[in-house]
Amino acid sequence: MKKTLIIPIAAFLIALALSSLYMLYPYEIALVTRFGEVQNVERSAGVHFRLPWIDDVTKYSSRLYEYYSDTASVITSNKQTIEVDILATFIIKDPEKFYKTSRTIDRAIKRLDDVTYSVMLQVAGKNTFEDIISINREPILLDIFTSTRDQTADYGLDVKTVQFKKVLLLAANEEQVYKSMITERERISIQTRAEGEAESNQIRSRANWEASVIVAEANVRAAKIKAEGDKEGQRIINNATQNNAELYSYLKRLEMYKTSIKPGTSVIVNPNDGVFKNLLVP
Repeated sequence: MKKTLIIPIAAFLIALALSSLYMLYPYEIALVTRFGEVQNVERSAGVHFRLPWIDDVTKYSSRLYEYYSDTASVITSNKQTIEVDILATFIIKDPEKFYKTSRTIDRAIKRLDDVTYSVMLQVAGKNTFEDIISINREPILLDIFTSTRDQTADYGLDVKTVQFKKVLLLAANEEQVYKSMITERERISIQTRAEGEAESNQIRSRANWEASVIVAEANVRAAKIKAEGDKEGQRIINNATQNNAELYSYLKRLEMYKTSIKPGTSVIVNPNDGVFKNLLVP
């Protein structure tokens, strides 16, 4: 009879011991709850204790999760309908908040899907198809990432990356968009040429002005040099004629010839008499 009682008791004790222990791997996070209330968040790997049959243990992975959104149709600012797929990565940053708001990964992904779609609607409404696929692609992705991360933080998630997996234009809109893109490129081309021409005119005007300044300054310097030369020449002549009456008379005659005889004037003179006698060299 005693042996019969001992066996159930031993089995009960073993079951009690086993149910009070749980194993946690390095890549796991455990939440210990008691009657639905979080008692402890355990992050260290190894064997841990809980109250058997009272405490529940919920485990989550601390690894990086990947999220692929369903294809969503959104309308751009230029009224083009596009189809977008989002690829995002995230981790569970706050297990307690995650447990209270989502409880499961599937439910968290559903919330993330709602957030990314709402953010994509807002961003697409402020940008064109060309902006999204090329012109402002990086700033747009950063805007989507920042908004998604901020809005999902309340769910205990930490979004790490957000990328476009696919961006497609509906076939009905392709021709119109291509025409719009061609028109936009032509507008940019005309604007660029106009800006280049304006810059060219400015450079020419500046060069002409600088050239005129250089010429004017050169003329001023030349006039100054000439005046100094004339002054110096006059000084030399004055010094030379001051004590030489014959030289002074000769120079005065030359000055008279220069002022009175114009080019093409016919003059008959007696070279041996009068003021013209000095024209001949003996």
